Amino acid sequence: MFNPALQRFLGATVINMIGSAALFGFVLIYFHEIRGIPTAQAGLAVGAMSFTMVVLTPYAGSLSDRFGARRMLTAGCLVSIVAGVSYVWVHSFVSAVAVSVLLGLGNALWFPAQSALMSLIVSPQERPTLMAWQRASMNLGAALGGVVGGFLVRTGSVTSYYWLFGLNVATYLVFLVILPGMPSGRVERPEHAERHGFREVFADRFYVRLLVTDLSIALGFGFLWSFMPAYASALGIGKRTIGLLFMFGAATVVLTQIATLGWVRGGERMRWLAIMNLWFVGAFILMNVTPHVGIWVAVGLIAVGQVMGGFGEAILGAVRMPLTADLAPPTLIGRYYGLSTMVFQACMGLANTIGGATMGVSLSLVWVIPLVASVLGVLGSLALRRQIPAHAAVTAPLGVPVG
Repeated sequence: MFNPALQRFLGATVINMIGSAALFGFVLIYFHEIRGIPTAQAGLAVGAMSFTMVVLTPYAGSLSDRFGARRMLTAGCLVSIVAGVSYVWVHSFVSAVAVSVLLGLGNALWFPAQSALMSLIVSPQERPTLMAWQRASMNLGAALGGVVGGFLVRTGSVTSYYWLFGLNVATYLVFLVILPGMPSGRVERPEHAERHGFREVFADRFYVRLLVTDLSIALGFGFLWSFMPAYASALGIGKRTIGLLFMFGAATVVLTQIATLGWVRGGERMRWLAIMNLWFVGAFILMNVTPHVGIWVAVGLIAVGQVMGGFGEAILGAVRMPLTADLAPPTLIGRYYGLSTMVFQACMGLANTIGGATMGVSLSLVWVIPLVASVLGVLGSLALRRQIPAHAAVTAPLGVPVG
């Protein structure tokens, strides 16, 4: 079993993701249907959170390296609490962008620090196991959050959204309570060592190329999960059903994440990442059919697409996340994760922005973009099979959880 501090951390992760998923699944709908912001502007406002993270996560990663991951996690929680409360006062496109930027700042501090802390407090052999449990915890919370959000939200009811915002704030408070019991996550750099910072990171040519292939993965996630609720609403699917659909993908990760550790063990990492992109290709082929069929057939296709995407994310947790930690020197791990988070959040923002604009023109064109990106992701992952460093090429044997 994991030690008590890690158990509390994973439990708080579940609770935090309930609030985050409940919020993120319906915030675009809130901006558009409750506050009357046009779809394209609402998508841009939601995307502003991700674009803020694009700018700030590399710097936030360097702060994590310098001051310790736990301190940055604490700062991220505090800023996110202020942002969560501020949604109540959104009444225009400008205020929607402002609160999204504030939440983007909180997430920029939060995400790379969380990953860095998890990577630093266990051995390399134990990282895949811990990170798999972390992903399972996050997706368990996301699955529950999608359902909770769907049941809380009422069409045309601003009060129901206020409950949603309150739930999100409360889950960050829970995370704040457990942080003092965690290690600091700070690695002292030898005094004689040169301080090149990001120059050292960008000198890692394979990692830079890996970030390019991450673009297709992240764009797929953005469309399949972040943008899906708004798309489903445009099809005429009810809010409770949307919440259940959101649950399917996250629940699939929870049910398959630990088993996936065994499936990928000892396998080539880049080959498995190509397989993951193939799962997304299949999911987006199904999503491209949804505008042309009856509403309940579309619901079924979206549900299957979510399950396929969920299995793809299980591979991501078992293969891609530990790979960053294996490539990064301990003193630069925050910067490595900062850049990875930057790429993923850039594509999440693009998914909402491009998806919102495209949906206003034609529902049939929405899913063509991530489909093409996933095909390129397959090709890019296979191209990197011969370039990956030998020590990171194969997934490690399962480690024993820290006790």
